[in-house]
Amino acid sequence: EDGYAMLLLAPAEAEDGPVVPRDVAFVVDVSGSMSGQKMDQAKAALRQALGTLRGGDRFRLVAFSSGVRHFRDGWAPVTPEVLAEARDFIDRLNADGGTNIAGALDAVLGTSVPEGRLPLVLFMTDGIPSVGEDQPDRIAAMAAGRVGRARLFTVGVGTDVNTYLLDRLAKEGRGSAEYVAPEADVEVAIGTLMNKLRRPALVNLRIVESPVALRDLSPAQLPDLFYGEELVIFGRYRGQGSGTVVFEGERNGRRERFTAQ
Repeated sequence: EDGYAMLLLAPAEAEDGPVVPRDVAFVVDVSGSMSGQKMDQAKAALRQALGTLRGGDRFRLVAFSSGVRHFRDGWAPVTPEVLAEARDFIDRLNADGGTNIAGALDAVLGTSVPEGRLPLVLFMTDGIPSVGEDQPDRIAAMAAGRVGRARLFTVGVGTDVNTYLLDRLAKEGRGSAEYVAPEADVEVAIGTLMNKLRRPALVNLRIVESPVALRDLSPAQLPDLFYGEELVIFGRYRGQGSGTVVFEGERNGRRERFTAQ
Protein backbone atom coordinates (compact mmCIF):
# COMPACT_ATOMS: atom_id res chain seq x y z
CA GLU A 1 0.00 0.00 0.00
CA ASP A 2 1.23 3.50 -0.81
CA GLY A 3 2.79 5.36 2.11
CA TYR A 4 2.04 8.82 3.44
CA ALA A 5 4.45 11.75 3.22
CA MET A 6 4.70 15.15 4.87
CA LEU A 7 7.25 17.76 3.73
CA LEU A 8 8.05 20.94 5.65
CA LEU A 9 9.68 23.99 4.04
CA ALA A 10 10.69 26.89 6.27
CA PRO A 11 13.04 29.65 5.09
CA ALA A 12 14.79 31.97 7.49
CA GLU A 13 12.87 34.80 9.13
CA ALA A 14 14.50 37.29 6.76
CA GLU A 15 17.35 37.62 4.30
CA ASP A 16 19.44 40.55 3.15
CA GLY A 17 19.91 41.10 -0.54
CA PRO A 18 18.02 42.35 -3.61
CA VAL A 19 14.30 42.93 -3.21
CA VAL A 20 11.84 41.82 -5.89
CA PRO A 21 9.79 44.83 -7.09
CA ARG A 22 6.06 44.24 -6.69
CA ASP A 23 2.93 45.36 -8.53
CA VAL A 24 0.26 45.38 -5.82
CA ALA A 25 -3.46 45.83 -6.54
CA PHE A 26 -5.61 46.69 -3.51
CA VAL A 27 -9.28 45.87 -4.13
CA VAL A 28 -11.81 46.81 -1.43
CA ASP A 29 -15.56 46.22 -1.10
CA VAL A 30 -17.45 49.47 -0.37
CA SER A 31 -20.98 48.09 -0.70
CA GLY A 32 -23.71 49.17 1.71
CA SER A 33 -23.02 46.32 4.12
CA MET A 34 -19.54 47.77 4.77
CA SER A 35 -20.96 50.94 6.36
CA GLY A 36 -20.00 51.95 9.88
CA GLN A 37 -17.13 50.39 11.77
CA LYS A 38 -16.15 47.97 8.98
CA MET A 39 -15.71 50.87 6.56
CA ASP A 40 -13.60 52.80 9.06
CA GLN A 41 -11.41 49.75 9.66
CA ALA A 42 -11.08 49.04 5.94
CA LYS A 43 -9.91 52.61 5.30
CA ALA A 44 -7.37 52.35 8.12
CA ALA A 45 -6.17 49.01 6.71
CA LEU A 46 -5.70 50.47 3.23
CA ARG A 47 -3.72 53.43 4.60
CA GLN A 48 -1.53 51.01 6.51
CA ALA A 49 -1.07 48.81 3.44
CA LEU A 50 0.06 51.79 1.38
CA GLY A 51 2.73 52.39 4.01
CA THR A 52 4.27 48.97 3.32
CA LEU A 53 5.02 49.80 -0.32
CA ARG A 54 8.62 50.38 -1.38
CA GLY A 55 10.09 52.78 -3.89
CA GLY A 56 10.45 50.16 -6.62
CA ASP A 57 6.85 48.95 -6.26
CA ARG A 58 3.79 50.07 -8.22
CA PHE A 59 0.19 49.91 -7.05
CA ARG A 60 -3.45 50.10 -8.02
CA LEU A 61 -6.34 51.02 -5.75
CA VAL A 62 -9.82 49.81 -6.71
CA ALA A 63 -13.08 50.20 -4.78
CA PHE A 64 -16.21 48.30 -5.80
CA SER A 65 -19.88 48.14 -4.92
CA SER A 66 -22.47 47.98 -7.71
CA GLY A 67 -19.81 49.49 -9.96
CA VAL A 68 -16.02 49.75 -9.90
CA ARG A 69 -14.00 52.90 -9.11
CA HIS A 70 -10.28 53.34 -9.81
CA PHE A 71 -7.83 55.60 -8.04
CA ARG A 72 -5.93 55.90 -11.32
CA ASP A 73 -5.90 54.16 -14.68
CA GLY A 74 -3.07 51.65 -14.72
CA TRP A 75 -0.20 51.36 -12.26
CA ALA A 76 0.73 54.25 -9.99
CA PRO A 77 4.33 54.85 -8.82
CA VAL A 78 5.16 54.89 -5.12
CA THR A 79 6.05 58.53 -4.44
CA PRO A 80 5.06 60.79 -1.53
CA GLU A 81 2.83 62.88 -3.79
CA VAL A 82 0.98 59.90 -5.29
CA LEU A 83 0.56 58.22 -1.90
CA ALA A 84 -0.98 61.43 -0.54
CA GLU A 85 -3.48 61.42 -3.43
CA ALA A 86 -4.25 57.76 -2.77
CA ARG A 87 -4.97 58.47 0.92
CA ASP A 88 -7.32 61.26 -0.12
CA PHE A 89 -9.11 58.80 -2.45
CA ILE A 90 -9.49 56.41 0.49
CA ASP A 91 -10.82 59.16 2.79
CA ARG A 92 -13.57 59.95 0.27
CA LEU A 93 -14.85 56.37 -0.03
CA ASN A 94 -18.45 55.80 1.07
CA ALA A 95 -20.32 52.52 1.57
CA ASP A 96 -23.38 52.04 -0.64
CA GLY A 97 -24.79 49.78 -3.34
CA GLY A 98 -24.45 46.06 -4.08
CA THR A 99 -21.47 43.70 -4.40
CA ASN A 100 -20.02 43.33 -7.89
CA ILE A 101 -17.22 40.84 -7.20
CA ALA A 102 -16.94 39.68 -10.83
CA GLY A 103 -16.61 43.24 -12.08
CA ALA A 104 -13.91 44.04 -9.53
CA LEU A 105 -11.88 40.94 -10.43
CA ASP A 106 -12.23 41.68 -14.13
CA ALA A 107 -10.85 45.18 -13.50
CA VAL A 108 -7.58 43.99 -11.93
CA LEU A 109 -6.85 40.58 -13.46
CA GLY A 110 -5.36 40.07 -16.90
CA THR A 111 -3.06 43.10 -16.60
CA SER A 112 0.31 42.67 -18.28
CA VAL A 113 3.20 42.72 -15.79
CA PRO A 114 6.86 42.66 -16.92
CA GLU A 115 9.04 39.70 -16.01
CA GLY A 116 11.09 40.38 -12.92
CA ARG A 117 8.16 41.96 -11.09
CA LEU A 118 5.86 40.09 -8.70
CA PRO A 119 2.14 40.83 -9.25
CA LEU A 120 -0.01 40.63 -6.10
CA VAL A 121 -3.75 41.21 -5.66
CA LEU A 122 -5.26 41.81 -2.22
CA PHE A 123 -9.05 41.40 -2.46
CA MET A 124 -11.24 42.33 0.53
CA THR A 125 -15.01 41.84 0.78
CA ASP A 126 -17.67 41.36 3.45
CA GLY A 127 -20.48 39.96 1.30
CA ILE A 128 -21.60 37.64 -1.42
CA PRO A 129 -21.95 38.54 -5.13
CA SER A 130 -25.20 40.40 -5.76
CA VAL A 131 -24.47 42.44 -8.92
CA GLY A 132 -23.42 41.01 -12.28
CA GLU A 133 -22.28 37.38 -12.31
CA ASP A 134 -23.30 35.84 -8.99
CA GLN A 135 -22.43 32.14 -9.45
CA PRO A 136 -19.27 31.33 -7.45
CA ASP A 137 -18.03 28.62 -9.83
CA ARG A 138 -18.36 30.91 -12.85
CA ILE A 139 -16.60 33.76 -11.05
CA ALA A 140 -13.77 31.43 -9.98
CA ALA A 141 -13.44 30.04 -13.51
CA MET A 142 -13.27 33.56 -14.96
CA ALA A 143 -10.60 34.51 -12.44
CA ALA A 144 -8.59 31.36 -13.21
CA GLY A 145 -8.57 32.25 -16.91
CA ARG A 146 -7.31 35.79 -16.29
CA VAL A 147 -5.07 35.55 -13.24
CA GLY A 148 -1.88 34.86 -15.22
CA ARG A 149 1.22 35.34 -13.05
CA ALA A 150 -0.65 37.27 -10.36
CA ARG A 151 -1.00 35.96 -6.82
CA LEU A 152 -4.47 36.49 -5.39
CA PHE A 153 -4.99 36.89 -1.65
CA THR A 154 -8.56 37.17 -0.38
CA VAL A 155 -9.77 38.66 2.91
CA GLY A 156 -13.31 37.94 4.07
CA VAL A 157 -14.77 40.30 6.68
CA GLY A 158 -17.59 39.18 8.98
CA THR A 159 -19.86 36.15 8.74
CA ASP A 160 -21.76 36.83 5.51
CA VAL A 161 -18.93 36.10 3.06
CA ASN A 162 -19.00 33.19 0.64
CA THR A 163 -16.01 31.24 1.97
CA TYR A 164 -16.27 28.71 -0.87
CA LEU A 165 -15.76 31.49 -3.42
CA LEU A 166 -12.92 33.21 -1.56
CA ASP A 167 -11.14 29.90 -1.00
CA ARG A 168 -11.50 29.04 -4.70
CA LEU A 169 -10.18 32.45 -5.77
CA ALA A 170 -7.15 32.13 -3.50
CA LYS A 171 -6.45 28.61 -4.76
CA GLU A 172 -6.71 29.63 -8.43
CA GLY A 173 -4.47 32.62 -7.69
CA ARG A 174 -1.82 30.65 -5.75
CA GLY A 175 -2.44 32.82 -2.71
CA SER A 176 -4.33 32.35 0.54
CA ALA A 177 -7.68 33.22 2.10
CA GLU A 178 -7.93 35.04 5.43
CA TYR A 179 -11.10 35.60 7.45
CA VAL A 180 -11.76 38.37 9.95
CA ALA A 181 -14.34 37.63 12.65
CA PRO A 182 -16.95 40.32 13.46
CA GLU A 183 -15.23 41.25 16.72
CA ALA A 184 -11.72 41.26 15.18
CA ASP A 185 -9.84 44.19 13.67
CA VAL A 186 -9.58 44.36 9.86
CA GLU A 187 -6.52 46.60 10.13
CA VAL A 188 -4.60 43.97 12.11
CA ALA A 189 -5.46 41.23 9.60
CA ILE A 190 -4.39 43.31 6.59
CA GLY A 191 -1.23 44.43 8.37
CA THR A 192 -0.24 40.85 9.12
CA LEU A 193 -0.83 39.81 5.50
CA MET A 194 1.08 42.75 4.02
CA ASN A 195 4.00 42.10 6.36
CA LYS A 196 4.13 38.52 5.08
CA LEU A 197 4.07 39.67 1.45
CA ARG A 198 6.97 42.08 1.87
CA ARG A 199 9.67 39.55 0.96
CA PRO A 200 9.05 36.41 -1.11
CA ALA A 201 11.68 33.72 -0.47
CA LEU A 202 10.88 31.49 -3.47
CA VAL A 203 8.23 31.81 -6.18
CA ASN A 204 7.07 29.33 -8.83
CA LEU A 205 8.02 26.52 -6.47
CA ARG A 206 7.99 22.87 -7.61
CA ILE A 207 9.43 19.45 -6.74
CA VAL A 208 11.80 18.27 -9.48
CA GLU A 209 13.37 15.10 -8.00
CA SER A 210 12.43 12.53 -5.39
CA PRO A 211 13.71 9.02 -4.47
CA VAL A 212 10.11 7.76 -4.55
CA ALA A 213 7.09 8.58 -6.71
CA LEU A 214 5.00 11.30 -5.04
CA ARG A 215 1.30 11.68 -5.80
CA ASP A 216 -1.89 13.32 -4.51
CA LEU A 217 0.04 16.25 -3.08
CA SER A 218 -1.84 18.90 -1.13
CA PRO A 219 -1.61 21.67 -2.10
CA ALA A 220 -1.48 20.30 -5.65
CA GLN A 221 0.08 23.50 -6.99
CA LEU A 222 2.73 24.71 -4.58
CA PRO A 223 2.24 28.33 -3.50
CA ASP A 224 4.99 30.91 -3.16
CA LEU A 225 7.06 30.72 0.00
CA PHE A 226 7.63 33.89 2.04
CA TYR A 227 10.24 34.58 4.68
CA GLY A 228 9.04 33.81 8.17
CA GLU A 229 6.36 31.28 7.18
CA GLU A 230 6.28 27.50 6.85
CA LEU A 231 4.86 25.51 3.93
CA VAL A 232 3.44 22.10 4.80
CA ILE A 233 2.90 19.57 1.98
CA PHE A 234 0.99 16.32 2.43
CA GLY A 235 0.77 13.46 -0.06
CA ARG A 236 1.19 9.77 -0.84
CA TYR A 237 4.26 7.99 -2.17
CA ARG A 238 4.83 4.77 -4.09
CA GLY A 239 7.94 2.60 -4.07
CA GLN A 240 11.03 2.48 -1.89
CA GLY A 241 14.23 4.47 -1.89
CA SER A 242 16.45 6.83 0.03
CA GLY A 243 17.94 10.14 -0.95
CA THR A 244 16.98 13.79 -1.21
CA VAL A 245 13.92 15.64 -2.42
CA VAL A 246 14.95 18.46 -4.77
CA PHE A 247 12.92 21.67 -4.96
CA GLU A 248 13.26 24.38 -7.57
CA GLY A 249 12.05 27.97 -7.37
CA GLU A 250 12.87 31.53 -8.34
CA ARG A 251 14.66 33.91 -5.98
CA ASN A 252 15.11 37.52 -7.12
CA GLY A 253 14.61 36.46 -10.74
CA ARG A 254 17.10 33.53 -10.62
CA ARG A 255 16.23 29.82 -10.75
CA GLU A 256 17.58 28.02 -7.71
CA ARG A 257 17.52 24.45 -6.43
CA PHE A 258 17.79 23.17 -2.89
CA THR A 259 17.48 19.77 -1.30
CA ALA A 260 15.78 18.26 1.73
CA GLN A 261 16.65 14.91 3.29
